[in-house]
Amino acid sequence: MTAGVNVSARRWLMPPPSADTPILFCFPYAGVGASSYRQWPRQIGGHQVCALQPPGRENRMREEPHRTHTAFAADLADVLEPFVHGEYSFAAHCGGVPFALDTIAELDRRVLPLPTRLISSSWGAPDRGLYGRLNFADLTALDLIAETTALFEQAGSPIRSDFVELAARVLRTDLEVQRGYRFESGRRVPCRVVVVAWTRDDVVPPETVFPGWADCAEVTEELLDGEHLDFLHCPNGLRQALDRWLKTNHVVRRGG
Repeated sequence: MTAGVNVSARRWLMPPPSADTPILFCFPYAGVGASSYRQWPRQIGGHQVCALQPPGRENRMREEPHRTHTAFAADLADVLEPFVHGEYSFAAHCGGVPFALDTIAELDRRVLPLPTRLISSSWGAPDRGLYGRLNFADLTALDLIAETTALFEQAGSPIRSDFVELAARVLRTDLEVQRGYRFESGRRVPCRVVVVAWTRDDVVPPETVFPGWADCAEVTEELLDGEHLDFLHCPNGLRQALDRWLKTNHVVRRGG
């Protein structure tokens, strides 16, 4: 039986999960939406895979996007509240990681049960700043059409010419919001973090990913063979690792 699947949850959760089975909530990568997880299996490690669809992208393109990580986290926490009393985890890649971290912080503030773990791919220690070329590019000079086209091609989903301008606006908004992100020094993530790096990642390379995470979280480090966007394809190495991680229990249970 699916719990708490109201209109707002149906917009956010793709597909709406059942509260009777552990859930892996997957945060979208910068510039894209829930469809970026279309190559992932529907079930992995005994968990339902549920991709998140924030307002302002894909089938929610007409809705106003969040302008801060805090607003994103508050909105999503409202939607997740009926689902957090069973076992669940978060997964995020690169620019999706700060949104996952602030959602965990918001759930913690509400004294709700926390995710068993955050699987954080291609993002360095959050208190050390931002990562990746686009987070430091001059947005006034950046060719967002070209960047968006390249992003979709690298993700294995060439974009239609009549859609690329809308998608470029999504990417610009994500980059603008990301620049306001701050993770205070000394703050700790209140759940275990699986920190994932990729051997051939030329956007956030392994030597950038691992240092400093252990200072702000209880971590497990994992180096997987592949390139930056291989996370979105869920190759065999990642599937096997996800199956292993998700079957390891480090449950943080509070608030009922």
